[in-house]
Amino acid sequence: MAENRKRPKVTPPKPPKRKREYSLFNWLNKFLPLDKVFGEKLPGQEERLPVKYFYYFGWVIVLLVAYERIGFQSEEYVRKTIKLKKEVDDLKAEYTSIHAEYERAGKQSVVVEKVQAEGLVENLTPPKKIILKEEDQE
Repeated sequence: MAENRKRPKVTPPKPPKRKREYSLFNWLNKFLPLDKVFGEKLPGQEERLPVKYFYYFGWVIVLLVAYERIGFQSEEYVRKTIKLKKEVDDLKAEYTSIHAEYERAGKQSVVVEKVQAEGLVENLTPPKKIILKEEDQE
């Protein structure tokens, strides 16, 4: 009788490595003629940039857009800060004028003028001080 043996695994040969495809570049190439600028280096066309640098250029563009956005946001922040400072200065001036009017309204001369309209008159004789001696208190 024959012995049971494990069959050796046969591995299929690996397919040769394909050249890296740039799917983003191929998709954009449908809309824009980017292969003229980012084409592979062919004899007689050495001035073209290779496709492998396309993603680096894309990364640089993303960084530039982010940089511009940050700059715009900081300018907007400065504009808002200046606007709020002006508003605070206006409110401070308004507070100062209202406070001055309030303080002026509490003075005796102003109060006397307001009270005379109601028929009250300011007492011109000074008040008299009443002093009690200790003997009188008992």
